[in-house]
Amino acid sequence: MAQSIIFPSRPVEYTFTNSVSVTITHGLGYIPNVQVLLENGTVAFADVKHISVDELVVTFANAKTGTVVLR
Repeated sequence: MAQSIIFPSRPVEYTFTNSVSVTITHGLGYIPNVQVLLENGTVAFADVKHISVDELVVTFANAKTGTVVLR
């Protein structure tokens, strides 16, 4: 199957530690789907603000540790 410009062949992951806000400059050239996984494997609720097609900010109510997954 050919790689789609809308969905990359693999997710892009960014880890973070004890953060209330995470700024990611991903350079994908599109607004990706964002999922936040905590270190215990659960999905976190977060506010996601897309600054541009290449940058976003994820904000939590309190400090978290985990991974932001972009698709």
